Amino acid sequence: MDSVRENLNGFWIPENNIDGENILWLDFHKVKNFATWETIPYTEDIKRTEELPMTSCSTIAGLIKLNGKVQLEFVGLGGSDTTEIESLSKTKFKIDGMTYLRHKGYDFLKTWNVHGYESEK
Repeated sequence: MDSVRENLNGFWIPENNIDGENILWLDFHKVKNFATWETIPYTEDIKRTEELPMTSCSTIAGLIKLNGKVQLEFVGLGGSDTTEIESLSKTKFKIDGMTYLRHKGYDFLKTWNVHGYESEK
């Protein structure tokens, strides 16, 4: 679970939309297996101001082991769902037939303690 959590941490962009304006940000707690599944805009304005637009009710993504496989469990206002991680490396992962590629993201977010937990980043 530790290596899965470590490989998923960071910024991602859907492979089929690499020129898109939104990126996925996963910032897992260092020992607890959950993070917000947060889609954020990727813009020059945010890079300059280091301010993200406010969002509410993000989906929580948790890592669980089911039938010997690590899976993502999503919990949000609409309910919950579990999906298998089809493939995972340091530069890409695939779930539900969707491939995500590692993205450089925002440097200023790499040091934020967004979820209120101690971080060793």
